[in-house]
Amino acid sequence: MVFEHAIKTYMKNTAMLSVFSVSFLLGLLILILVSDNTFTAIGGVFLRFLSIPQIGIPGYAIIGLAVLLSTYLVSFGIVAVNLTVKRERVQINLTSEILGNIARNTLVIFLISLFLFMVQYAVQIFLMEMQAPYPLAGLLSILIYLPVFYVGPAIVIDEMKPVHAIMASIDHIKRYPLRVVKWLVLGLVLMLATSIISYVIIPGYFQLITLLVNSLFIMPFLLVYQAHNYIEKYGILKDARKRSGRAVVRARPKD
Repeated sequence: MVFEHAIKTYMKNTAMLSVFSVSFLLGLLILILVSDNTFTAIGGVFLRFLSIPQIGIPGYAIIGLAVLLSTYLVSFGIVAVNLTVKRERVQINLTSEILGNIARNTLVIFLISLFLFMVQYAVQIFLMEMQAPYPLAGLLSILIYLPVFYVGPAIVIDEMKPVHAIMASIDHIKRYPLRVVKWLVLGLVLMLATSIISYVIIPGYFQLITLLVNSLFIMPFLLVYQAHNYIEKYGILKDARKRSGRAVVRARPKD
C-alpha cells in the first residue's frame, strides 16, 4: 500500500519532482569538480577520506566549499520532495507561510547533514590511524546516518524541531524496521540495475549515465517512498480526510 502511494505520487508529480531533482544532480556534479579526492560508484559521488589529510590548505578550501554547496543543494531537494508528498497526502495548499519555511527547513537539514559529515570524517580518520578493516568503516557510516533516516520527513511534514525530529526518526525505525530494510533493498537494486544496464548499453559513459538517472529519477522516487513510509504512521489520515473533506496534518499513530 505504501509503495503504491509512492508510485502514484511520483507519477502525478513527475514534472515538479524532475525540477527539484536538478538540485541533486548539481550537488553531485559539484563534488566531481574535486575529482582527485572523489570517486563515483553506483551513481553516487563519494569523497576519498584517506586522501584528505594529504592535501594542502588550498585543497581543503576547495573541498570544503564543494561539500558545503553540494550538501545545501541536496538538502533543498530533500525538503522540496517531502513538501510534494505532504501536499499530495495531506492535500494542503502551498501557502506563503509553508513556502517561506523551505529556506528554514533546508538550512536545518543542511546543518544536520554537515554535522553528520564531520562525524563521519572524524571516524574515518580515526579508523585510518588505527588501520581498521575497510568493512568496519562502511558499517560505522551506516550506524552514523541510520538514526536520522526519517529526519527529513519529520522536519518538513510534521514541522518538528531538530532534536524532536531525530527522536521521531529513531522511534519510527524501532516501530517499523522492515520498512527501512525494504527501502534500502529497493534503493540498492535500482542503483545496481542502472549501473549494469548503463554499462551494457554505453560502457564508455556508464558512470555519467548512472549518475544522471540516479539523480533525476531514482533518488527523488526513493525520497518519495521514504516520506510515504513516514507519513503512513498516521493510520487515520486517509479516512479522516475523506470524512471531513479537509486536510488532516496530525493524527494518532497506529500502535
